[in-house]
Amino acid sequence: MAIGPTRRKHGVGLARANRSFGNVVFWMAIFLLSPVLLAGEPKAAEEPTQASPAAAKPTTEVPPLTAPGVQNREKAAASEKTVKPDDATEKEKAATKARPEAERPADSPDKSPKPPTFSVAPKARAPLSPSLVALRDRVRSIFAVHFRAPINTNDNTPAQILKFSLAFGCDTEIRYGSAAGGALSGIGALCYNYPCAGYRLLTLDKDKPIARVGYALQDVPGEFLAMLAQSAVPENYELRIGDWRGKVLDLVESEKLSCVAGADLSQKLIGLSHYLPHDATWKNARGDAWSFERMIREELQRVPPTDSSDATNHLLGLAYAIERRARSGQPIDGQFERARKFLDEYHTFALSLQNADGSWNPGFFAAKGPGRDVSGSLRATGRILEWLCVSLPDERLEDRRLVLAVAYVVSVLENYFAPANLIYASPREVDGVMHALHALKLYDQRVFKPAEPPKAQPPNSPKTPETQA
Repeated sequence: MAIGPTRRKHGVGLARANRSFGNVVFWMAIFLLSPVLLAGEPKAAEEPTQASPAAAKPTTEVPPLTAPGVQNREKAAASEKTVKPDDATEKEKAATKARPEAERPADSPDKSPKPPTFSVAPKARAPLSPSLVALRDRVRSIFAVHFRAPINTNDNTPAQILKFSLAFGCDTEIRYGSAAGGALSGIGALCYNYPCAGYRLLTLDKDKPIARVGYALQDVPGEFLAMLAQSAVPENYELRIGDWRGKVLDLVESEKLSCVAGADLSQKLIGLSHYLPHDATWKNARGDAWSFERMIREELQRVPPTDSSDATNHLLGLAYAIERRARSGQPIDGQFERARKFLDEYHTFALSLQNADGSWNPGFFAAKGPGRDVSGSLRATGRILEWLCVSLPDERLEDRRLVLAVAYVVSVLENYFAPANLIYASPREVDGVMHALHALKLYDQRVFKPAEPPKAQPPNSPKTPETQA
């Protein structure tokens, strides 16, 4: 008898539980079916969705790979311009002003440095062979890819930005604050003494600008001025150090004062021979008399180690001084003649050390044979090729050994060094990549560009040196 009430009780409880569960199911069904029941006429057509930013065409085009003296004329004639503060459209200027303050420095340079134009066109060369045309396209492709490397003032030191600016000259663009920051002139950032990775390149000594040497700064004295010279930065381009305002010429004066016998003068020789007349004389801070003849004599007496970049700096300084003197129409005599003979001998020696694949050993001129250090081989090959592209005459630039060296550099850059990884690369790796890119730029200027046919001009347009051939 005790079982019956218990079962009824449990049965009533089970029925109530089932009724509650049914209510839940009923209302859930109404909720799910309500959009279908209440839906009206279908819409005729929806507006197309906006394309994603990744699919949009970039607004910044890669600048043409031209000699420094020709860049401005081609930029003025081209319809696709690189976005910079001095040549941006009004719309682009407004967009630049609208950036958050964290993306734009408060004292951003008003203008990027503009190299002067040459009055004489480069000497024309015979048309390129199909193999050289293919190599030219690879050179320009790798150059364009690395132009967009995310070098920025937060992750990269002044030394790395200096190397980057050497490779790309006055067209160099870096990012302010981070890899996603606003675009900024690389040379402008150095000349305005922006803090880069916590370091500032310039300082003042008795109201004179000094480019500092050390970790994250210059590797050797005069390197900053040498980069400005090779980029054809005008002598009146502004320098800023705190509240101090000056020009590149002020840095030239400081480098003149710091010439010392027995020191490494290779980079000073590049910078001073560019910004001073060929017959310039001056006195250093000690009152000693100096001239280019004495600088070359001092460099010829100096014996740098052959297993490092000091050797290529030494050779490049002498080669650049001879090239500048020849360009000014002066005879190659005296110390300049000694330097020319020295370089001719070193050309033979350097090419005898080249490997079959076009590379040089990571030990530069101290060893022969391929090395396992790809970064070291690229660094040595790039720097040696850089010197050869400055010092060899035009008729030797298409030598098979130089073509092999160019192809080797391009292959290594294509396969081993992605631009996105440069912000994490070591100073040695950045040095190797940027000097290799500078070598490719020099080869493009001296071999590939002169072999191109003259550009067609519309009728009644003024003639330029490039179209008068």
